[in-house]
Amino acid sequence: EAHTAATGLWGDGTTLWVGQNGQGAADAVYAYDLESGERDEDAEFELAETNRAPRGVWSDGVTVWVSDSGQDRLFAYDLESGERVEDSELALPRANGDSRGIWSDGETVWVLDGGDDALYAYDLESGELLAEYALDDANDDPRGIWSDGTTVWVSNHDPKQLFAYDLPTAPSGPASPGAEPVALERTSGLDFTELSAAGNNSPRGIWSDGGLMYVVDALDAKIYSYNIPDAIDTRLASLVLSDVEIGAFSPHETDYTGVPTGGVTETTVEAQAVQSGAAVAIEPADGDEEADGHQVALAGIEEITVTVTSEDGSRMRTYRVSLAGALPSGRSASCLRGAIDIGFSLVVYEGGSLDDLVACAQSRDVTVLYTLVEGEYVPYIVGAPEFATARFRALFADGVPALLPLVVRSEGPATPAPAAPPVTEPFTTCLRGEIGEGFSLVVSAGGSVADLDACAAGLGVTSVYALVEGEYTPYILGAPEFATAPFRDLFTDGVPAVTPFTVKRESPPPADATGDGAPDN
Repeated sequence: EAHTAATGLWGDGTTLWVGQNGQGAADAVYAYDLESGERDEDAEFELAETNRAPRGVWSDGVTVWVSDSGQDRLFAYDLESGERVEDSELALPRANGDSRGIWSDGETVWVLDGGDDALYAYDLESGELLAEYALDDANDDPRGIWSDGTTVWVSNHDPKQLFAYDLPTAPSGPASPGAEPVALERTSGLDFTELSAAGNNSPRGIWSDGGLMYVVDALDAKIYSYNIPDAIDTRLASLVLSDVEIGAFSPHETDYTGVPTGGVTETTVEAQAVQSGAAVAIEPADGDEEADGHQVALAGIEEITVTVTSEDGSRMRTYRVSLAGALPSGRSASCLRGAIDIGFSLVVYEGGSLDDLVACAQSRDVTVLYTLVEGEYVPYIVGAPEFATARFRALFADGVPALLPLVVRSEGPATPAPAAPPVTEPFTTCLRGEIGEGFSLVVSAGGSVADLDACAAGLGVTSVYALVEGEYTPYILGAPEFATAPFRDLFTDGVPAVTPFTVKRESPPPADATGDGAPDN
């Protein structure tokens, strides 16, 4: 009910973010679940005190930019936290002082202006003005903007429609001072002209997932949706790679990380376009044309691409699967056992050289590795200079032992646990690894939670911690059942062999408590 004056609109395929420019000081960016329409308050954020005339919203998925028709500036915020990011803000020239809708391809940011009915292009990184383009004379009250990279649509208050233009290629250098604006080329056959018939009489921000065009209305607190013409639809309906995990597929998401299951050397790629008339091309080429499906041998392959060309041939969309198992050594990504989430995860390394470990980590989008030595984390930051990784490298100068537990950090994308080869070397103790006073990293031999409890007690351990989706779930020995229930719920079917844990011991180990081969770090 408080969202009474909607403005800019941007979505990521799951959530829609909508600006609010009301009468008071409660300007904000609201968020709604795209599928259900329910409000998602956790994803919302307030605007800076000076950002009091918000008009356009666009994000690259990390930073979100908000235009302001009274400040000659694109404000920037962290999409996750809502904190302002002033270093990423763009100062606009006075001519673009009535800035409204914004859209970007990640390199050029396009900003509408309602004062001179124009579209301005800026370099997103430097903020440099590249060009000014004139809108159609009838498009004299522009509000929102969205593009698929070929056509750019601009919403207009009266007449109430979306005007379509060819998206120009922005110049590579700055605009010449005093240069006359260039008229945008119209593509009137792709206009949306039925807004009034639908009751969408105050169109503002627009965004599309490639199948539907969403248009927010400033007065009736609704977001309307309209079909994108089938002939220009470049979405995939499904994408499956046999024996390669890519996570949940979305037609809107084009970049994936594929994790081959253990030992797999070939995959069959199945890709189905939303529109039957669209053409689908897969690279690398089919390795066995006589076999069913598109066969791709994985040896040495770093990426598989699927390109969809629209039925009318006017535009293309490319889906990419980066293969996490394409390591220089030829081993699969199972060399790091376990799922890797965004943030921190606890995994087990199969063993090998430090270079192999780093290559494996990079293939799973890991940015930092941590080993725990005498209660202190020692990091290896991927890509950092040698002096910063010297201590970690010194620990493993003679190689990294098999089944070493590690904490890792990743900025994403998350990768599921790949299938890993069975462990044939028997565990000589129920928790493998050096257990010192304080915190230590260990690997479990497996069994029930009761077995784990007895094992930990025998080694002088007081607490066991599982790291799941970036959060530690504790098992405190001797605690009442309600306190250990979340941990036991994780392992209702037992603790799998080679499960890594962080453990805590309050005092020196019992005389008969020993490790079974982990390095004495």
